[in-house]
Amino acid sequence: MKQSQFLQTLNFDPLRSPPIREIAQRHQRATMCGLLIESNDYCQCCGLGIHTHPISLKANIINLAFLGQGIPLFYNITFLLILLTFILFLIFGLPTIIFNFLAENCLEQTNQAYNIFITQGCSKNCPNENDDFKQIQQLISTSDCKIICEHYQELCVATLLSEMSFPNKQLDNDLKIIQSFFVFGSVIFIKIYLVLIREKQRIIETECDQELISPSDFTVMLNHLPEEDYDEKELATAIEQYCQKINNQIKYEVIKINIAYDIKSFVLKSREKIKLEKILAKEQKYYIKNQKYKRNKQEIEKIKFMVEQLKKELYSIELEIENGSYRKTTSVAFITFQTKQQLQKLIQQTKLSYWEQLLMHVKRLIQNKAKRGFYFKDKLISIRRAPEPDDIFWENCGIENSIKIKRKFISWIVVFVLLGISFATLYGLEYLQNQYLSNDLDFITKTSISLLKSLIITIVDALIYYFITLLANHERHVTKTHQDTSVAQKLCCVQFINSCFLLLLIHLIGVGQKGNFMEKSKYAIQKQGGIANDLLFVCSMNALFTPITAFFNPIYFIKKLQQVFIESNNSLNQLEANKLFEGPQVLLYDQYAFICKTTWITLFLAPLSPICIFINWIGLSLYYWIQKYLLLRRNSKPPFQSSHLDREMLTLLDLSPILLAGMQYWIDEIYVSNNLSHSINIGTLVIAGLELVFPSYRIHQILYRKQLDDIENQRYVDVHLRFPTDYDRTNPLTSEQATQEFLKKKYEQFNKSMTYMRHSRKHSTKKSLREYVLKGIQDPNKSRIQVLKKKLQTAYKLKMFQNVQIQQETNYKESDHEDSNHTFNFPIYQRAPQYNFQRVINQFPNYSQYNSDLTNRSNSISSTIQLNTSKYQLTAKRNSQIQSFRAQLQ
Repeated sequence: MKQSQFLQTLNFDPLRSPPIREIAQRHQRATMCGLLIESNDYCQCCGLGIHTHPISLKANIINLAFLGQGIPLFYNITFLLILLTFILFLIFGLPTIIFNFLAENCLEQTNQAYNIFITQGCSKNCPNENDDFKQIQQLISTSDCKIICEHYQELCVATLLSEMSFPNKQLDNDLKIIQSFFVFGSVIFIKIYLVLIREKQRIIETECDQELISPSDFTVMLNHLPEEDYDEKELATAIEQYCQKINNQIKYEVIKINIAYDIKSFVLKSREKIKLEKILAKEQKYYIKNQKYKRNKQEIEKIKFMVEQLKKELYSIELEIENGSYRKTTSVAFITFQTKQQLQKLIQQTKLSYWEQLLMHVKRLIQNKAKRGFYFKDKLISIRRAPEPDDIFWENCGIENSIKIKRKFISWIVVFVLLGISFATLYGLEYLQNQYLSNDLDFITKTSISLLKSLIITIVDALIYYFITLLANHERHVTKTHQDTSVAQKLCCVQFINSCFLLLLIHLIGVGQKGNFMEKSKYAIQKQGGIANDLLFVCSMNALFTPITAFFNPIYFIKKLQQVFIESNNSLNQLEANKLFEGPQVLLYDQYAFICKTTWITLFLAPLSPICIFINWIGLSLYYWIQKYLLLRRNSKPPFQSSHLDREMLTLLDLSPILLAGMQYWIDEIYVSNNLSHSINIGTLVIAGLELVFPSYRIHQILYRKQLDDIENQRYVDVHLRFPTDYDRTNPLTSEQATQEFLKKKYEQFNKSMTYMRHSRKHSTKKSLREYVLKGIQDPNKSRIQVLKKKLQTAYKLKMFQNVQIQQETNYKESDHEDSNHTFNFPIYQRAPQYNFQRVINQFPNYSQYNSDLTNRSNSISSTIQLNTSKYQLTAKRNSQIQSFRAQLQ
């Protein structure tokens, strides 16, 4: 990139109206997902390269590793679930469908006794000497005409769907025993397959880790620490002692501890002060222009008083920071170990099964300490792998647990209200069908009602998705990763309950039905428009409707229509137009929720309607290719995705065999199978339920212990200078000091005798806090422009320092030259690569070549990129600072 092209980025006018279509289209190409090729063409507003090579839809998923571990892991697990569904259909679904067809226990539509009852009435024609009447007696298990007349309309009638379902073999005990064996074998196969999925996901993650390394590979996050009652030293001693206690085979070495301090009060008061100052400025301006109206002088004085009070309170907090006495620690801390192996061993030792978690909570209630728990000052501390540093909401670390619990409680209330609305609507349809329409409904009408129920469930699922994602931002999670995981798990569980359990519940309540629970359940399953039919339509709607609506996204096509008229839209500026041309966002939590929910529905319905396995196989295949197409051809490039969400959703998938075994046991009990079938079903339940006591990840650890131990044993001290960020550099209270220390170590690699000027911690900490405050108060457009310009100037400074190093390399030997080049590699890992400024840095002209030219043009440069705040100015003064820095190096 030539210097003039570099400076043109600073001439970008984000507020230009009407916008220019060509600039917006260039921004669209720059933000799309693709492999960047060498080119001098780039987007003026974000600095991303424009010429990208499209990735083939058939490309290996590992080629998507530049988007982070999460993207390849998602597509890999989706493919493996598609394969699982296909194999399950071959070994269980297809044979079961064949056996169901062969049984022929449902009433044929030509059954004379049934047709006589329908047309002429039951009470007048029962008993009936027709041979077909005996089949009705067998299905109802009685010869009492009164009972027969009550339930003959609820019998299984032979249709294409009912012939493929379990009720069609309800009288054949041998076939029911065969299905029990099939389910038993399928549960064992699924559990083995899920272990293999874990190993395959581990291999993919390891391959990505070879190219992408981050601080989270060495760090754990501790939660529920005693607030304002500990420091780094005693926490380090306690965690090292605990690690040696649970595993004394390796030595644990704590390198760094970063505590999340409570900055909530400072941030909230600072933002409130800024808002009041803006209101005060507007009021004073209006008062000056309209003095004859004598506008509200008392209100202005009141605002001034409030601002002064806030200034005093903030000054007292800043004074504590300057004196080093600000020790308001929160319950969250991040501990960095020396090697990946140390982190891996600690995570393996502290991860508990569902049963162990239950026992630990019980012991906690009776004030008894668990052996495997980490107790610090008599408090049970939660240990988990840390997310990426840029994922952390530092302000939320200081939120009281009572507030978080209250907001989560509100979220669940909203969810239960939506489920209540869904239940009431479905119950109303069932009541209408049973009480008023049952005698006159034909097959088509009952099928239409089942379709209407599935449509209602789909609409409620969409509302659940909207409110869960909306309320997740108000639950004040500590990290973005945990927020996404919480949303994905809620969506999966709540939508599954809405899709399956609510339908089961309204049928089992049995509006207007008589008899005991088992009899009502049997008739509710097999009747036309009953459980089997309704769940089949819900399965089809979920499998086919969701992928199709993802492709034909109405919001996307509305944006495409708006793009046609942008040049005639004077109310739209260039920055908004660029945003309009960006593709839809990639929401991994939504995608994981869908594949997990679909897998649950598949296994839950398989014993009852095995054709659901085939339907969901088609749905997952469609979803896989549609999402891959959208990622590579339509969506904007996603932020860097970690593997945390994948690991948590795998834990949910491990529970799926319980759904398969549970449904098989239930329907077998309803249709009264023999003792052998009952024993097999109990054994299947026990094997599936072992997941609660001995989970799949433990089996994986045992079977692949050698592979898990054979990890690249990198040391933190050897690679930490390659990290673009770290926990202490993102913590607002420690960021400036940590950044200065990082830069000092970075530049000492090039010149051991280099002197380094450092600001005091007092000033730097206040500066970091103030910058953190401004993140939430600036206008979004202005904030984005300032962040962009700040990054461009940072790129400029780094290139200046790099060129200084290049000039000094003439005094070094060739070996030293190679070492220094290797040391100054730009980070190979980016958390959220929304702005690829690495290309700007690498292609910026050599400083020695353009030094004199830049000095002569200092006035034009400063006028071009002058900002509202002086700390982000790139002027002749900044050039003189760089020259003085060079003089110190020499």
